[in-house]
Amino acid sequence: MSPETLAQVMDVHEALEPFAGYTQWWNGPTQIKFAQRVMDLGKPLRDLTVGELQDIAAAVAAEMKDYFNPTGRQA
Repeated sequence: MSPETLAQVMDVHEALEPFAGYTQWWNGPTQIKFAQRVMDLGKPLRDLTVGELQDIAAAVAAEMKDYFNPTGRQA
């Protein structure tokens, strides 16, 4: 593999990383939120861009933050 090809592969890997976990070894509530947001776009899955998936992953992570770390929990 040429250095240029390797660099492209690494760029794609880095771009996909924020939402890669939503397909396996993740938790149900977060996967459901992710899938709902994807479906809300109203586009075929093959037409989604990496940027759209990254935005959805960030929004779901922010939305689910309190789900996993509820505020007001007594230690």
